[in-house]
Amino acid sequence: MSKLVYQTLRENVVDAIREKILKRELEPGVRIIEKDLSEEFGVSRGPIREALRQLEQEGIIEYTRNVGCSVKKVTIKDLFEIYLLRSTYEALAMRLCAGRMEEKDIEGMEKVLARMDNSAMNYGDIVSCDHIFHKIIVDKAKSARLSKVWADLAYGSVVEYYMGNFDEKEIAKRQYSIHKELLDVCKRSETEEICKAISHHYMASVVRYMEKEGIKEEQLYF
Repeated sequence: MSKLVYQTLRENVVDAIREKILKRELEPGVRIIEKDLSEEFGVSRGPIREALRQLEQEGIIEYTRNVGCSVKKVTIKDLFEIYLLRSTYEALAMRLCAGRMEEKDIEGMEKVLARMDNSAMNYGDIVSCDHIFHKIIVDKAKSARLSKVWADLAYGSVVEYYMGNFDEKEIAKRQYSIHKELLDVCKRSETEEICKAISHHYMASVVRYMEKEGIKEEQLYF
């Protein structure tokens, strides 16, 4: 029997609103009405407000004074900045530990990869696996502050899925292959090779969107 996952009411509401946004049931720019969500989900407005605050932190909702919350229009530049910072933090972690990936680290990453080898993964599973996999890398630095600033950008995968098509099977398939590539490099414990692989792992997604939209890299800086 698989393990049961228990969630608070707020977490359930967060997942429900997030999925509505990812599936474009709530379009970018659309104002979010707390009363409507409260009636739809059958909960009070308290959990709705708490959920909206979390989604604001994730970068897919924005709050405007005297207006309220609306679905944010996320751009390629948003994704570029998030992934540039995340990859930089993870590369720094590898340099601080001299790329030394211990057996327990590799085993932990392999366990996550085994979970990823499942095209039936839902969105929550995908985000959870991605977070655990990369947390193993950044935690190698044994720096609470570094782990904290990295965690503050953990919603990057949410932003990427929000920009693309909400196809869980396609996302799950891609997540397995790109994380396997990164794991294979980590096994060799070559610091600079790992750093390059981390950068490619993140920025390949940005490049894919840039090519699709015909955007050049210099347009993303200023």
